[in-house]
Amino acid sequence: MDVKKILKGELPLQTETNFFILVNVLDVFMTYILLINGAMEANPLANYVLLRWGFVGLIGFKLLIVAAVCIIAQLIATRRLGTARFLLITGILIVSAVVVYSVRLYYFHFGSVPTELIN
Repeated sequence: MDVKKILKGELPLQTETNFFILVNVLDVFMTYILLINGAMEANPLANYVLLRWGFVGLIGFKLLIVAAVCIIAQLIATRRLGTARFLLITGILIVSAVVVYSVRLYYFHFGSVPTELIN
């Protein structure tokens, strides 16, 4: 894949990139749900950002990391498509596990589906 094509919007691994972004948005959402119900951010760096700049800062921090991974994956894809695919799929699996853990954590501590999802 050529860098010129990337700049024109023709991205390799579009589906993998979209899923990676989706699971990260779900992670931000579940983090919000847990935080408003009294949970604490477990990642020390993310917790520092949360305490210093609030939830908006935390969103920016998490999305900055997502953007960096997506850009790195697209750059790698120009030379090694399989490696870039592996990077994105691994990221999808890891963040999906975090989202599933967050849902389980919410369910076991608060005993139901988040009311924020119902209203």
